[in-house]
Amino acid sequence: MQLVKHRRRVMRAIIIKDVSSEDLQAMRRLQAIEGYADLGMFVEAEAELHQLDPAWFGFKQTRLLQLRVLAGLGQGK
Repeated sequence: MQLVKHRRRVMRAIIIKDVSSEDLQAMRRLQAIEGYADLGMFVEAEAELHQLDPAWFGFKQTRLLQLRVLAGLGQGK
């Protein structure tokens, strides 16, 4: 049991070192977009989407979040 816990700590340290500051900023932005969408603040969520690096739209989860925001914006019209 002790060995498993030790390995988990080592693995987390490796992952944290490999994440760039740009990636962390993008992940925070995605969390903000999701939070805005949860609160029904779709205009704010859309503004955050526009600030996101286009490379992140290659991920399925980002595209799904974008569709959720667009659907929310469409409901307000």
